[in-house]
Amino acid sequence: MSKKLDFRALLLTLFIAGLATFILCIAGDLIFDWSMYQLWMLLMPGFTWTLTPSGIIFALIWLIAYSLYFAAIIVFPYNLFVERKSD
Repeated sequence: MSKKLDFRALLLTLFIAGLATFILCIAGDLIFDWSMYQLWMLLMPGFTWTLTPSGIIFALIWLIAYSLYFAAIIVFPYNLFVERKSD
């Protein structure tokens, strides 16, 4: 018996993992003077260092977009192959 993946569950999991990573990196930048913000600025156009409300909103929008993308490229092919295998 094969189980299909739930798109929404994986989407939320990826978003929470991305958000936790983002928060930890920003905290590391502020507390330990890491330079992770440079990576976030490359991955999330609109995010700026010196934290601004608009920069954080852009980061959240990008996290949602990345979560949607990765959930889609994982769930849909997986479920297609599981469905073909069970036929």
